[in-house]
Amino acid sequence: MPSSIRIQYNLPDEAYLDRLLTDDLILRYVKDDYEYSRHRTEFYDTPDWLLTSRGYSLDVAPELAIPSIHLARGKLAPEELPGLFRGEVWTAPYDGVGGMLSALEERGAPGEFLDLAAGKELTQHFVISHSSKSTTLYLPDRTRICMSFDSGIMTAGGKSEASYELSMDLLFGEEGQLVNYCQQIRDRFELPPVLLSRQQRALALQGKG
Repeated sequence: MPSSIRIQYNLPDEAYLDRLLTDDLILRYVKDDYEYSRHRTEFYDTPDWLLTSRGYSLDVAPELAIPSIHLARGKLAPEELPGLFRGEVWTAPYDGVGGMLSALEERGAPGEFLDLAAGKELTQHFVISHSSKSTTLYLPDRTRICMSFDSGIMTAGGKSEASYELSMDLLFGEEGQLVNYCQQIRDRFELPPVLLSRQQRALALQGKG
């Protein structure tokens, strides 16, 4: 059960990336080339959004070289730090909607999730088409952060909405190091934090939030 600690910020537009990437606060910690990807993520839930109401997020990325299922349990923690997400994740190979639960069970998905989803229809509620640019930041004290710039278009209920986000995922090291660095990024560039989950954004887009 890998843990997930992430801090996300909204960007005003895609062009804003140039300002960040050439700033020494980021540039000094970049050693590797950037990796680029384009893919589509499909988000599933029961028809009444039961999984979302219990803090779970279930999605599949069928266009990857190795199609995968991603299950996350956690929540945003704005009372601690706006934009902070803390939770757990489970991944499994994807071979169709019908086999998602059994595949996740084999990977140790929590019994609560399996009980909630058992015998219920899992339907696709929204889709995000991504264009991502990412690399690893090598901070002092062996702290490693995956920095990702994501340009996405969410489609839900026949409506679409664009977003541009900066994500910082802790790969190795202490959470405090991630928090301190992200606070510097936020203050330097005056970036607003991401305060809504993807499910909350999808519900709002459909007028249900």
